[in-house]
Amino acid sequence: MTVFKEIWDFFKRHWLHFLLAPPGAILCTALHEAAHALAVLLQGGRVLEFAWMPGGGRWGYIRFLFPPGGGQSREAVSIAPYVLWLSMMLLTALLAWRWPQPRPSIAATLFIWCFVVPLGDIANTALPYWLGWENDFTAAFGVASLWSRSGIILFGAAATISGRWVEQRLYGAKSISWAAYMLLALSGLLLVGVLNILIDFL
Repeated sequence: MTVFKEIWDFFKRHWLHFLLAPPGAILCTALHEAAHALAVLLQGGRVLEFAWMPGGGRWGYIRFLFPPGGGQSREAVSIAPYVLWLSMMLLTALLAWRWPQPRPSIAATLFIWCFVVPLGDIANTALPYWLGWENDFTAAFGVASLWSRSGIILFGAAATISGRWVEQRLYGAKSISWAAYMLLALSGLLLVGVLNILIDFL
């Protein structure tokens, strides 16, 4: 089977998930901003505005206020969604390890929505940060440096390798080849870059 035939078969098996991508992206944004908001509330702050629909060059945002006195961490607010996404990815990996080859519909849901989509949102922030744009990572880690850029590359490599393992554990005999997997991963990274350009026009 050729690589492109594998990818076509993958798309056919997951057509419903790709059809749900637009509302799924909005839900992802809502969860992302909700994690920011929860980090504010847990530190005694107030959420003044909660935007979860794309617009104004942003996917979403919150405005918040901390009470006087200090002690709160704005860095924790900035990084909260990525802690959520990493937790989902780790839980999915654990499920794949403990419960290999579930029903195809469950395998697809776990892989797409609990591993690929969270990783995509992390990449959606990490890639612009790596290129020098300001976003949540700038607020949490400061201006991108050689060390932070190297860390992003290492994380990307680890996520790609672990994602392949998760995909193999969940899909079993229906798992795609390394070549097809890498082509899909690179296509996903390209899509993240394109979406970051298009968001400026919304």
